[in-house]
Amino acid sequence: MDSESYDALVESIYDAALNPERWDTVVSGLKDAFDSIGAGFFVQTADQRGDGHYIHGLDSHEMDVYGEHFASVNPWFTIPGLMKPGRVLTDLSLEKIHNDKGAFLKTEMYQDWCKKQDIRHLMGGSLQDIHGSLLNFSFFRSQQSGYFTDAEIKCYQRLCRHLIKAVEINARTMGLVPGAGSQEGALDCLRLGVVTLDGFGRIVFVNKYADALLKSNKGLCEKELRLKTVDHSSQKLLDQALDQALNARKSAALTLSRSAASELSLCVIPVSDKRDFLGMPSRSVTIFISDPDDREVANVDCLAKRWQLSPLEAQFALQLLKGLNVKEIAVALELTRSTAQWYCKQIMQKLGVRRQSELILNLTKDLSFFLDPSSAYRGR
Repeated sequence: MDSESYDALVESIYDAALNPERWDTVVSGLKDAFDSIGAGFFVQTADQRGDGHYIHGLDSHEMDVYGEHFASVNPWFTIPGLMKPGRVLTDLSLEKIHNDKGAFLKTEMYQDWCKKQDIRHLMGGSLQDIHGSLLNFSFFRSQQSGYFTDAEIKCYQRLCRHLIKAVEINARTMGLVPGAGSQEGALDCLRLGVVTLDGFGRIVFVNKYADALLKSNKGLCEKELRLKTVDHSSQKLLDQALDQALNARKSAALTLSRSAASELSLCVIPVSDKRDFLGMPSRSVTIFISDPDDREVANVDCLAKRWQLSPLEAQFALQLLKGLNVKEIAVALELTRSTAQWYCKQIMQKLGVRRQSELILNLTKDLSFFLDPSSAYRGR
């Protein structure tokens, strides 16, 4: 590859880092530059499954088949530590590792998946490792094109470093890395717990307040990247709420019992489906945790002024932020159920939302009234 073509590829990679819709051009350009019948991204999960792909040149259905049946026997991924991010490997690498020229040809993946698609040679490697799930970029080449040469491997090794940086930039600019945005300082100064789970139910972000609760084991604990409760009787409720949020996209409000302390209030809210930097769906759940023994969650006057609420509406909104549902708020404010529902609708109308989960998210957009008074952070 001449220097002009190489520079053009690098430029397109960083262009896509800031404009995700242009990854299509990058993948197509890389496929052609390395004389491949297919090229692109795919995700290999920690339990050896395929979970999403963006491949040019190969049938999408065949990539689904790979994810379901052949990811677990992919010969590169079955060798522990081999797919370290940044390392470039080929089918020739596999032959050298096993000291066997037919190492790749003997695999189940080649015989039952690659062969029927005229795939004989592969080159690629992992770009990112997120909790054991690997984001991979690979090239698929026919037998006619021959092995990837040393020059091609060295060229892609250089390009791979740019791909890794571009993926990181893309994730941050798209807000896919929790805590990487401008609100990180505010989230860490909140006197309110904020926990984000990814689509697999694993913790990917915890602000400082929630981290303290998790480490204290007073009602919550972190185990195997999942949110667990110390009180086993509450675990089933939390698991059900998380399942509803992740799969049915339904919000929930619940409380967790604690010994010698008031119940923790949780609001479990599904984040609207987003598209990640490859255009694949990305789901997550945000959990707001309120500890009534710590302090009042927010200031009623501030809520009223910020959202033009009446005093009783502001009180109602405050109870929502504490994690109470409409029925519980009716009891707390000594309202009938129908009156409480009417107030909830009034608040939603003023904030321009239709669902209670959207209402809570809108109320929390202005983080100023959650800030710890001792914090120096003031929205800088």
